Amino acid sequence: MPEIMVKGFINYIIQDIGILIYIYLIHCLFMKRTLNYFVKAMKEEGLTLALAESITCGMAAEKLAVCFGTSDVLRGSIVCYTPEVKHHLMRIPKTVMEKYTCESMQITELLAKNLKSLIKADVHAALTGLASPGGSETKNKPVGTVFICIRYKDRSYKKRLLFRGTPAEIRKKSCAALYELILEKVIKNKQ
Repeated sequence: MPEIMVKGFINYIIQDIGILIYIYLIHCLFMKRTLNYFVKAMKEEGLTLALAESITCGMAAEKLAVCFGTSDVLRGSIVCYTPEVKHHLMRIPKTVMEKYTCESMQITELLAKNLKSLIKADVHAALTGLASPGGSETKNKPVGTVFICIRYKDRSYKKRLLFRGTPAEIRKKSCAALYELILEKVIKNKQ
């Protein structure tokens, strides 16, 4: 009797793992198709992209690397995770970081604006936020809060989002939200 129960349990686990693998593969396929669409749309419009990444630690640029045509679109990405890099490389005043915190819309806007002097591109985008505890989280800015700012033709498009999940999941969702915002505000407005 116990042997039958063990075999049943093992079959049950295998089925669950199979379902999880299937869901993961569908997610990967969907994400890759979305990324390919994003790169293709940027390329067709003749647009280039530069990134200033804090919360995503380079993930937004890395995810584009699997797409055909990325070299025609992505000009570069700067990982500006620490306050020192934000200050010294991205020229964010320390007083502004102290006033608003590094994970804020004000800092994200300045990152996108100042990126223009470092990397020549049509679209300059920045992401900051809180993927895990230990930063500047508060009741009004909990872990999972993400700030995105896109600059295109001297206009800013901003979005504040709240995601749930592990730090890796929050970073992935942040990347997807960035691509969607660029598609919505830059590509679709151009057509």
